[in-house]
Amino acid sequence: MPPEKDWRAPSDQAGDDALQYSDIAIGYLSRNARYRSDYRRALGRVKRGAISADNATASLVRRWGISYHTAPASAFDPRLAVARPDLSPANIVVAPALAGIGAEPLDVRALGDVRARIRIGDFIHVILADPDGDEHLCVCGSCQGPMAVMLPIGPDPFARLASAERLCRRLNGMAAGPPALRPPPFRREHLLTLLQVLDGHEAGATQRELAASLIHRKVRRYSAAEWVESKERKRIRRWLAEAVELRDGGYIRLLRGG
Repeated sequence: MPPEKDWRAPSDQAGDDALQYSDIAIGYLSRNARYRSDYRRALGRVKRGAISADNATASLVRRWGISYHTAPASAFDPRLAVARPDLSPANIVVAPALAGIGAEPLDVRALGDVRARIRIGDFIHVILADPDGDEHLCVCGSCQGPMAVMLPIGPDPFARLASAERLCRRLNGMAAGPPALRPPPFRREHLLTLLQVLDGHEAGATQRELAASLIHRKVRRYSAAEWVESKERKRIRRWLAEAVELRDGGYIRLLRGG
C-alpha cells in the first residue's frame, strides 16, 4: 500500500478534475490485503531477478484486472497503474490494419510525453502523460506497418469511442481533451470518502469515530442510546459495507465507469 497518512485528512485528489475511474479503482485494490501480499511478493521476485517487472505486472493484471507496475523504483505509483483492456474502456487498442483500408503507421514519438511502456502479454501498454488525464494505449504488433484503432463490439462502445477520439485528436496535433470516464464531482467525493472509511477502519477507528470525522462532529456528543438510533450510525454502516465491497471486487465496476 502507498505510504500511510492520517485517514482523517481529505484526499490530495479530492479536487483533481483529471481523476479517472481507473485511478480510484487502483486505490481500492491497493487496500486489499491479498492483492498487497501478491504485489509485494512480485516485487520481491523482481528485485531478486527471478522475473521481469513487466512479466510480474502482467500476471497481476490478469489476476486482479488492474495493478501497479512492479518496477521496484516506482512501487505503488498510481501513474503506472495498468488495467486489462477488456475491463477498462479507457484503454485504446491499436493493432495492425487490414490491407487496403488506407491506414498509416503509428509514430508513438509524435504523441507527446510517454510516461511508460510496459509489456502486458501480447500488448505494449503505452501511458501517455496528459494534464487532463493520462491516455492508455494497448499496442499490438509493430507500429511500423499500417495501424488501426479497434472498437470491440460489446459493452461500453461509447466510452471506448470517446477514448479513441482523444487519440485521434492527439494524432492531429490537437489537445486530447478530457477523458470520458471521469466521475462527476459528487461521485468522486463520495468514492474518496469511502477510501477514508477503509483507512480509518483499518487503523482501528470505531464506527462512531468514523462518523464524527467524516459526517458530523456532533456525533461525539450523542449518548450511547442516541448513537445507536442515529442516522449517522446507519450511514457509516452503509458506507463501510460499500467500501469493503469495492475493495474486495467491486472496483472492477469502477474500471467500466460504474
